[in-house]
Amino acid sequence: MRIDPLLTRSPESGALRPVTDDLLAEVYLSPQRPDLRLGDHLGPGAPWSESFEAAPEETARAVEAGLLAVAHATPYLDPSYLSPEALPEGRARSHLAALRDLWRDLGALPGQLDTWRHVLNAKAGDALEALPLATPDCPFATPAEGALAGTLRAHHGAAEAPPASSSDKEGSALRHIQDHLGRRSDEIAPDGSIACHGLRDPREETEFAAALAQSMLEAGRVESASEIGLLVPDGPAYALSLREAFDRVGLPLSGLPEQDARRDTTGELLPLLLVLLQGPAPRTALASLYVAPGMPWSPETGRRMAREVIDRGKSRTASELDGPARDLLDALRPCDTPEQLFGRLGAFARAAPGVELAPRIAPLKTVTDKTIDWPLLRRLAAPGPQAAEGRDRFVEGVSFFTESALPWRPVRQLIVLGMAGGHWPRLPGSTPFFTEGEIALIRDSGLLLEGRRQRLARGLDLFRRQLGAATEGLSLLVPAVDLHGNRLSPSTGLALIAHMQGAEEPAELVQDLRAVPPEHWPVAATRPEPVRLGGASDLPENGVLHIQRGLGTPDKPGVDLLRLRETEDGPLPHSPSRLETLLVSPLGWLLDELGAKDRAWAPETLDVMTLGTLMHQVLEDVYAEGAPVPDDATLTTTVPGVLESAIRRHARWLTDAAWATERASLLREAQDICTAWAGFLRDTGAKVLHNEIELKGDHGGLLLHGKADCLLKLPDGRILVVDHKRSSAGGRRERMARGWDLQVALYRAMLERPSEDTALTRLVAEGAQVVTAYHMLRDGTVLSDAHGVDVPRVETAGADAAVKAMEHLAKVLAEVGAGTIRLNREGDAKTFDKERGIKAYALKNPLVAAFCLPETQEEEDAQ
Repeated sequence: MRIDPLLTRSPESGALRPVTDDLLAEVYLSPQRPDLRLGDHLGPGAPWSESFEAAPEETARAVEAGLLAVAHATPYLDPSYLSPEALPEGRARSHLAALRDLWRDLGALPGQLDTWRHVLNAKAGDALEALPLATPDCPFATPAEGALAGTLRAHHGAAEAPPASSSDKEGSALRHIQDHLGRRSDEIAPDGSIACHGLRDPREETEFAAALAQSMLEAGRVESASEIGLLVPDGPAYALSLREAFDRVGLPLSGLPEQDARRDTTGELLPLLLVLLQGPAPRTALASLYVAPGMPWSPETGRRMAREVIDRGKSRTASELDGPARDLLDALRPCDTPEQLFGRLGAFARAAPGVELAPRIAPLKTVTDKTIDWPLLRRLAAPGPQAAEGRDRFVEGVSFFTESALPWRPVRQLIVLGMAGGHWPRLPGSTPFFTEGEIALIRDSGLLLEGRRQRLARGLDLFRRQLGAATEGLSLLVPAVDLHGNRLSPSTGLALIAHMQGAEEPAELVQDLRAVPPEHWPVAATRPEPVRLGGASDLPENGVLHIQRGLGTPDKPGVDLLRLRETEDGPLPHSPSRLETLLVSPLGWLLDELGAKDRAWAPETLDVMTLGTLMHQVLEDVYAEGAPVPDDATLTTTVPGVLESAIRRHARWLTDAAWATERASLLREAQDICTAWAGFLRDTGAKVLHNEIELKGDHGGLLLHGKADCLLKLPDGRILVVDHKRSSAGGRRERMARGWDLQVALYRAMLERPSEDTALTRLVAEGAQVVTAYHMLRDGTVLSDAHGVDVPRVETAGADAAVKAMEHLAKVLAEVGAGTIRLNREGDAKTFDKERGIKAYALKNPLVAAFCLPETQEEEDAQ
């Protein structure tokens, strides 16, 4: 790590190089110490003990930051220099005293400060080579940095320092900024030595920087690419984007990392495995494993498995794998003992050797005894970014300078990117250990602890010295938003530069390129034609799309939209829910048929679908086929176990302790539902014939498929086909009363015109009367069609609950069969709810919403 601003000049070659921790360790033969694990020394009795028990990792980092800050404030890295007794009683005194005691107990310092202390205590003859310093004293150095610089000068002397400012244009705005940024100075009039351009975002910045560098060469402002420098914020985003942008214009970049920052893929995988092996496994974790690199299956197979597990909670493709893939998946079972855990981690490492997991597993074993401390293991296995390595520097390229270091050579033209947000200088945050008031109190006692003000001044001075690399011109690039689209405010450095040139606001200095014609830009540019309608879809005014189904021939007919989901055995049947989507939105139905769905990954949640599945399973298990109706006492003892079994079958993640409140609420709901259903069965004298009944049939030649939740036989011989709905009766009652309930009619169609012979269809064929009904779980209401008018506790909702729905379905099927798709309008959701009692969930599809037409004036007046 560089120790800025220290530079040393070789006595033999005159070459400058930064003083680094590694260089000092090599020259002074500093002893190598094992990494100091501060968390092992933060025992009880300290002011931070309670915090350490609650959050050990975070507390250890905060204590380490406080210890390093205090050490930097001592001239010779000696804990005896700390005098907390000079402070009044309070938090500052107690925490400073605790840090001194910890430092003494450790006998060492984390990081590289032990190397510094070794140098401070060394003699000049201990150095293996001369390191004459070529930099003057820094006014913002910490006491420890000042002592280190003084020791090196005493041992090796001083060498010629590079000029503080590279610009030879006395009186120019550039030279004035280089000499006085962050200091008191007079204003100077703007001139051509400084330009400031406003861009949209960092991506556009990098493209513009490459074009600007190219134009400088073409215009003769520089003679070679090496006379141009880029001062760039730290982080991989700018480096990667600049590499691409300069490659496109054919200019080499000198100073880029030899090895870009990389993801720690192995480190990402191990915490994922720990989550899966602790159980129950979240579907997002399992999907992440399927698409992880290095797995014993192809990337395409992994993506298919991930889609399946996100959509359905399990993967059929995964169940069909064999070989190492099968071994790996078989090892993903919850563990109870350390032996099981490390045995399965070992099996995983053998099945996927390319991941190189074994070296990461070994440290976990050393901290595991007789029980598994899952939180500790996850903290130890947490991934860390693989930092960029080395710098590929050569003479001919455009110079790449980083935010945290001094430029390594002068340039004629310097381009500074990212002059907005938290850069130039990088805004200092508050320390996690001492408050600013406590820092001021400690400084008054004589210990020069750095606060935000000192760190900001130091950052400004570094920025001033970085700008000193330019000899002729400076170009500042200011992004308006970051890559997430969040607006950015001008940086502190830009505000100071603008004020030094007489501007009240930074915006007065910035030339926003989006507000001027391309012919006035400093680089040649072309602007694409704007998208028609501002990017909105160009839709037919009548809202009708005619899908081209192909000309077709007698031997090979065109595509039939009603047969899009075709298999070797013929078209797949339509479910009532799919046809209800067709009623609401033909486009939404078409997208479903094509599989054009939102496949966003999301964690499991207790949504309507999951709640309905659990309650359906509870009713099916409590009221088994042919069993007598249980009494209330039996229900009280039976329902908890049945609910637990349903949770383990359909939503195992709910067994986690974090969901205890929800499980208690579910149990109360299940008890209420089962008690109400038992009362209904007793009052009607009904018997449960079957649960989960498959229904298959056709309507007007359209194949149908569905499931009835429960089949009851009434005392008079009638059959009650029941569909459990986890909602209240209000909305369904209104829909049935207005004739817009499609499901009851489709159930009857499948029973009267079956495509598969079952016990139920035989009963219907023999003359049994069928009543279709909904059991509304939230309030216990049972709603039926007109055939259930005299069934006790059954509420009928009208003469024909489906007449309008069936009429509209016939119309829509005819249109879709002819290739016609009617688009929705923006007010359809309100209309369906108001006039039909239908909640238009299909319109929540973002693709459907994107193609909704605006309301006509007549429709708006009607509302």
